[in-house]
Amino acid sequence: MKDMTVLVNSNPAVTNDAGILVIGLPDNTMHVKVALQQADYTILYPTAGYIAIPRDLNDMPEIIIGSPNDNTYLNQYLNLYKAIKNNNAGSAQLNLLNQKLDSLQASLLQMNYTESDLRSAKDMQDGRDEYYKEISENLNDFVSRAIDLKTAFEYLTGYVFDNHEAFQQLYTAVTDYNNVYNILNRQRNNYAKYIINYWQDDSLSTLYNSLIQYALDTVHTGNFFPMTNENVNSINQYLSGNKSTDLKDKIQQHIKQEINSVEPMLIILQQRNAAFQKELTM
Repeated sequence: MKDMTVLVNSNPAVTNDAGILVIGLPDNTMHVKVALQQADYTILYPTAGYIAIPRDLNDMPEIIIGSPNDNTYLNQYLNLYKAIKNNNAGSAQLNLLNQKLDSLQASLLQMNYTESDLRSAKDMQDGRDEYYKEISENLNDFVSRAIDLKTAFEYLTGYVFDNHEAFQQLYTAVTDYNNVYNILNRQRNNYAKYIINYWQDDSLSTLYNSLIQYALDTVHTGNFFPMTNENVNSINQYLSGNKSTDLKDKIQQHIKQEINSVEPMLIILQQRNAAFQKELTM
């Protein structure tokens, strides 16, 4: 389509008479987001308008536009593809699904999709299928372990000074929390890349970045890490011989203050995680 205005990273550009868009980009640009201003057209491919910049500039990325209703064909195609991957109903059901997939593929090819486009769409679906469970479960585990650790401090500190088993339960809660924190912290940048590559949704990336920064930087680094280290060390000091009533009262009062501080943070953490999890499944 000639003379079509396209927004590239929110900057307008216009296709030439051959329907080709030529633009300059900063060095090391990995991808751009394209969108249309015309309400009667929408970006059908690439998904959500994310275009990876090819290393070889002779490889020309293709942008397919059409009616907003046309998106349903590609969604149906990917749903069938996923059903075939997960099919356990036997060969007869599998043959039926493959026939439907072939029929939809023929329709999509008539709509100017290429076989390469459809392979890319299936690769993106494969990436979602591969990483959804890991991302979702590790985030849920972090939220759960953070709540467990708060609860352990809240209810066990009244007993750890006189009961070795209670101290061991507290120490176990600390260890479990630290383990899931280490996993999530190690993968935080990888998960951000997976979401960009396989979900290609700006709002989802924003939700993830907000959630992970709040979880690991605000909740952990700013609160749970110093709270855990300081209080566990103080309890160890008490149990090692300095069993003064003043020290015990000081530790318990300090923990109470910190619990009051982290409780509203955990509510916010749960809310942000729930919002992200909801969008991740869509």
